[in-house]
Amino acid sequence: SSGINAEYGGNEETMQKQKLVEDEFRKREEDLERRERQLREEQKRLEDARVYGDRVPNFPPLPHFFPCDPCVYHNIDFDIPPEHQLSVRRVFYHWQFTVFCYLMNFIVCFGMICKLGTSAGSAFGLSLLYAGLFIPLSFLTWYRMLYNAVRLDSSMRYMLFFFMYGFQIFVSGMAALGFSSGGFAGWITAFKTMEENKALGALGILVSMAWCANCLIAVYLIMQIHKTYRSTGQSMEKASGEFAASAGSNRNVAQAVLRSL
Repeated sequence: SSGINAEYGGNEETMQKQKLVEDEFRKREEDLERRERQLREEQKRLEDARVYGDRVPNFPPLPHFFPCDPCVYHNIDFDIPPEHQLSVRRVFYHWQFTVFCYLMNFIVCFGMICKLGTSAGSAFGLSLLYAGLFIPLSFLTWYRMLYNAVRLDSSMRYMLFFFMYGFQIFVSGMAALGFSSGGFAGWITAFKTMEENKALGALGILVSMAWCANCLIAVYLIMQIHKTYRSTGQSMEKASGEFAASAGSNRNVAQAVLRSL
């Protein structure tokens, strides 16, 4: 009898241990499933935020005391897929170099009006206009266009980028030439200025070299982006379809607004 009780007690203890092990295993399994579910939800949230989310504008980075706020959200690491980040970052660096070229061009033209008088007035006025107008427009019309084309996988935005970036190449080439009174301190203007002021002429030559480099960099980058464009399955047909869908959507919105009036 005592042997039977001891055996029964041993079996019961074994069953309890087995039940504890099973409970522990079940808890770990449930915890693992919960973590996997949370990870999937977090990945979906990040993907939705990348494509559709309302992002707080953070660019250009302005000091807190500045009267204006940043205009757009800009985060290449978050918005752009890893395989395209290098290309987008290169175009961003090229945009920054373009800003430098416009500012240096303005400085040379400002020096021309200071040293040469009113004869350089038109060049100075146009250089100021170019810096004030083309710097923000270049960001919005070609860099931001590429940024959103890659972020949203949009053929239509790719096509707009190629068109506007091609125009930037044309502008850089004209700036490098620097026709008289054209507002660009390119080669022609620099050599003419050299006759009256060597230091200012030398600075103009440096700006001319910067514009030449700007043009060549843009040609290289547009070729690289076009390769990416073709490799990702983008096409004119997709761009046309997106344009038609966008136009139809805008038309429906306009009709809905008119009906509500």
